[in-house]
Amino acid sequence: MTDPPRILHDRGTKRPILMSPGRLNRPRNTGEADDGVTDCPFCEGNEACTTTETDAVRKPGTEPGTPGWQARSFSNIYPAAAWHEVIAEGSRHSAHPAELTAAELLDSLRLYRRRIAAAEAVPEVVCAFLFKNVGARAGSSIEHNHSQLLGLPMLPPRLVAEHTANLEHGSCLHCEEIGAAHDEDRVVLQTDQHILLCPSTPKLPFETWLLPTGHADDFDDTNHDDDLVRAFELSYAALAQSFDHGPFNSFLHRIPDTDFHWHIEFQPRVGQVAALELGADMYINAVTPQDSARRWRGAAG
Repeated sequence: MTDPPRILHDRGTKRPILMSPGRLNRPRNTGEADDGVTDCPFCEGNEACTTTETDAVRKPGTEPGTPGWQARSFSNIYPAAAWHEVIAEGSRHSAHPAELTAAELLDSLRLYRRRIAAAEAVPEVVCAFLFKNVGARAGSSIEHNHSQLLGLPMLPPRLVAEHTANLEHGSCLHCEEIGAAHDEDRVVLQTDQHILLCPSTPKLPFETWLLPTGHADDFDDTNHDDDLVRAFELSYAALAQSFDHGPFNSFLHRIPDTDFHWHIEFQPRVGQVAALELGADMYINAVTPQDSARRWRGAAG
């Protein structure tokens, strides 16, 4: 029997390590790493291939665990933490979020929020961390569009570092990034309420952030959902066109009940993480943020 997931802490760096031997057994159903699986477990009609449905955006009159959903969540069969859910986006099979309709993106957004709230209602969960892996090279084992939600008993170190930097600076560094991005030719696109920009100090080539243009710490705010969905559509279209539908990761940075400018970071997987990154937690990046923005804008314009 496989040991359940547990969290270890590196004795030297205190970095949390999510130890999950069971994830070695994950199936592979992606275009880049296919092990012969032909039926997608996340498609409509294959609900019995997943664990019990925890929530869904459904057509009226349909029952949990049956067809008729637009977005659907269920526990990960191979969890990395005690709370680990999958959110399948769109009942039809599609492999890149640029293929999702505005309605499917809105349904997924609403489900993200409900599952974040459900996770953070559990006393042991301090932060629900939402992320997406697209493509085998980005760590995805199932091709169908989906995101994952981890309920963590601590804030991820990256969020702690960002929040600490804001406190030490005395103002929001993300607001300052927005303010400088236009003058420094780092803006990719902008809607009425959101902006996609390349940060001034990107870790890896083509790192890009999607942020509310006004300081906002509440990802649950529904007042600008149509605008956020439009920003998602444009961002995913730019990813698909500029990077040839290639692999990428994205992750939501938010801190529960804290004044922290939420944002989503996109990382196309075109570079390599090598010895300096792995051994020293330092990054080498040969692509300037201006060149990154120009490549993104080549498709976003």
